[in-house]
Amino acid sequence: MVSSGLLNAILDSATHTAIIVTDFDGKIIIFNQGAANLFGYTIEEAKDKSLSELTFLKEDQNAHRFEQIIERVRIDGWAEESLSRRHKSGRIFPAISTITCLKDSKAQFQGILEITQDMPNLFRLEKELKGSKNFMENIMASSIDAIVTTDPKGYITYANRAFKELIGLRGHQIIGNHISIYYKDGINQARKIMNKLRESGHIRDYEFDMMIGGKIVSIRTSDTLLYDEYGEVVGTMGVFQDITARKKLSEKLSTTQAELIQAVKIRALGDLVTGVAHEINNPLMASDTFLHLLETQTDNSPETKKRIRLLKECNLRIQNIVKKLKEFSRQSEFEFTAMDINDAVLSVLAITRQQLLNQGIEVGLKLSEKLPHVLGDKNQIEQVLLNIISNAWDAMEGCSKKVLAIQTDLDKKGKQVQIRLSDTGIGMKRDQIEQIFNPFFTTKDSGKGIGLGLSISYRIIEAHQGKIEVKSELNKGTTFIVTLPVYLAGGKKDDEDQTLGGNNVS
Repeated sequence: MVSSGLLNAILDSATHTAIIVTDFDGKIIIFNQGAANLFGYTIEEAKDKSLSELTFLKEDQNAHRFEQIIERVRIDGWAEESLSRRHKSGRIFPAISTITCLKDSKAQFQGILEITQDMPNLFRLEKELKGSKNFMENIMASSIDAIVTTDPKGYITYANRAFKELIGLRGHQIIGNHISIYYKDGINQARKIMNKLRESGHIRDYEFDMMIGGKIVSIRTSDTLLYDEYGEVVGTMGVFQDITARKKLSEKLSTTQAELIQAVKIRALGDLVTGVAHEINNPLMASDTFLHLLETQTDNSPETKKRIRLLKECNLRIQNIVKKLKEFSRQSEFEFTAMDINDAVLSVLAITRQQLLNQGIEVGLKLSEKLPHVLGDKNQIEQVLLNIISNAWDAMEGCSKKVLAIQTDLDKKGKQVQIRLSDTGIGMKRDQIEQIFNPFFTTKDSGKGIGLGLSISYRIIEAHQGKIEVKSELNKGTTFIVTLPVYLAGGKKDDEDQTLGGNNVS
């Protein structure tokens, strides 16, 4: 058995550790030298005093903190507490205490044993930790990029302000949701991202689509795995950027570049074919003259006359090609007047309607009433419409359903008049659509066209400061959209949002 003298020696030698024994009401029974050093009271001053009143903060006393600790000790047999404690001088300091029950030989509770040590760096560390935490939270909250963290299963654990604004929900409506509910492809997309993360631990500039409020939003994300101090994965963090507007701008820029390239190419070819047509005409005229003389001077040989006739037909085809080249390269001034697009459409239909009926083509006409005038050369606009309609009936040859739909309307801004011509023909492949306005490109069989009709149409619409677009799907049909700027009072076109020439192939 350990003597009381030895116990007292142990208590007195613990000068840096407070050892205090109290009854269950907190009345001090034993107060060693370590406790006197820690709290500033002598052993005599502390004896029979309330431990809570001597060393606890006022707010902890009012909250009955000591009583709560004792209750836990009664239930669990011990408790460990990190508390701010008070020195006799009023100085506040952090301390860590281990509190246990004292029992007699019959295992009956006799009192409370508290062993307390000063933790001089605890407040500083807690303050620094809190400051660092607040600093990081401020950075994440202030980020213009959406930041979200999830647990390993994909459930959201944190979302900054930008992510809440992106989703359009408050924080408490987001935390706990599975991240996949915001993905267009749902759980499959979430698994794809997680598989990429497991491969390398991070993802950079990965693009996918989110579904937010019924709208598709294009996202670029950089993600990383989150680890604990043991190297175990505890979650993921993703930084999301909404690139929807950027992608639309990029697509618009690509379209504009394509239009510019097309315009430059056609202008250069226009200069080239002007010279070519001139050079061809001279020998062609000489050839026609000699063929005429041969025809009058030849004998009655049927074989010779047949050969001369074939040569004349070849010359006639060359003449037609030269004529088209001249039309394509024509640099003469257009005769612009205020014109009604509906009148141009009706004039072209008056010419072509019988041919369309003969081909078994049904015409659906929908002309918007009271359209504003455009400034244009009526004959040239009619030529454009004729070229498109001619292509349409060729495209529908052999199709079971032959419908040509023509519609005129004003755009939403009221700045442009549009003519839409849609057929139910064989349509085109994407690579064909991209070349449709190139000179000499044709999808028709040999002998049915030389591929200048749409190039000429392009030049005409370009001269009118308008646009001609084509949309087509293989075996489903093609739509041409001709857009011309509205003619305003005072004899001017509406210059807002005009594009000088170009086609927008999509």
